[in-house]
Amino acid sequence: MLTLRPRVRACVLVALSAAFAGCGDIDADEEPFVGTHLYQEPMGAFDLRLLVPPWIPPVVYAGQTFSVVTPMNATITTDPTVLLSEALYSLQVSPMSGDPAAAMQAIQVTLPGTGATVAGVSVLTASGATGVEMAWQEGAAVFHRDAFVARPGTATYRLHFTAKKDITDEAMVGQMIASFTPKK
Repeated sequence: MLTLRPRVRACVLVALSAAFAGCGDIDADEEPFVGTHLYQEPMGAFDLRLLVPPWIPPVVYAGQTFSVVTPMNATITTDPTVLLSEALYSLQVSPMSGDPAAAMQAIQVTLPGTGATVAGVSVLTASGATGVEMAWQEGAAVFHRDAFVARPGTATYRLHFTAKKDITDEAMVGQMIASFTPKK
């Protein structure tokens, strides 16, 4: 058993107290997306929370906002096509025409194969935006989950997630959808 002299014991206690200062309880009711990074679209169209890392902060390219989680052996490039093809997870956010249900229907008719495996699940975000979501599989290792959300007076937005595994019930993806706030 290790015994410490009173002065050393006091120093250890002070050091431990300092190490844990500010690490109090996290109140998820007050701050539902603790530990996430707030991304605000440059033109003010929407806000989104994501965990950085592993997510790379979003960028806008060719009118779409996208973010990725790259594998350890990712190619170092600025080419979004390469980034998206190698990503473990990706998210593309884009405005859509019509209400969320109509926007989802417009995408559903273009899906390859059997289409959506889970379609028409209701969405309610923390900001009060509502919509629908669907999940579908494009290939053996290509899975998608799309949420279509809007608030009164805003455009409908498509949050298009892609992953190399099934993300139908992925909590991280669900949290990102729940954090989405359409503003324009």
